[in-house]
Amino acid sequence: MAISVQVAVERLVEARAIHRLATPLSETDPDLTLEQAYQIQDALRAALERKDEQIMGWKIGVTSQAVREAMGVEHPIAGFLLRSGQYASGAEVPLDRFANLGVEVEVAFRMRTKLMGPGVTADSAGLAVEGVFAALELPDFLFSGKPRATDFVADGVHANAIVLGSPLTPIRTLDLSVEGVVYEHNGQVVATNTAAEVMGNPLNALAWLANHLGSRGLSLKPGDVVMSGSISKLLRPKSGDTIRAKFTRLGSVSARFV
Repeated sequence: MAISVQVAVERLVEARAIHRLATPLSETDPDLTLEQAYQIQDALRAALERKDEQIMGWKIGVTSQAVREAMGVEHPIAGFLLRSGQYASGAEVPLDRFANLGVEVEVAFRMRTKLMGPGVTADSAGLAVEGVFAALELPDFLFSGKPRATDFVADGVHANAIVLGSPLTPIRTLDLSVEGVVYEHNGQVVATNTAAEVMGNPLNALAWLANHLGSRGLSLKPGDVVMSGSISKLLRPKSGDTIRAKFTRLGSVSARFV
């Protein structure tokens, strides 16, 4: 049975409001396509803005080839970021904001100029960037059961909150592909990685996003924040836990969950 955009948005808005798991849209509509899922995402974004949410940028998900293969998609997927979910490094983040919290370490970009596809490359994307942050993304995995890529897309790729480190670092002299990160959970090192885990270089992900948004008639705007994709494993903190990521040249970022 096909699900209407209106019904899908109502279900997603309610799940976000009550912080409880929702049945995947794909269980109602097994034939839901990615194109239709992005239509739902656009309508969800508009519905949230009518509720006084502000969109502060974009996020890129499924940047790992292995994850894409497991989900049956050929490309990454894109979602939006909410200004109400922006935290500074060291913040205490309330767990009751989430139904099913995860934490990912990422490189975040802040845009200096407008960027819109088609034809964007990693080099041209880099010229449009003001700088980069060490960052944590805090996605909320809202679906029960076995959600598909279309469910993730419809919900904005589970965008809920982010934590941005400081300072904002210019990228003119940086090779982000070799930027290292030490990932800690309650002071214990749980992983070490480089940002090359994100499509070889987070700038490749940024270029993909600009081209993808261009195909939807959208663009990256000055001041937008872009979360470029997970560098390491997904962590699942509990109350009282602290997660920290220390980068080679971008500084560090941390959050405590309460």
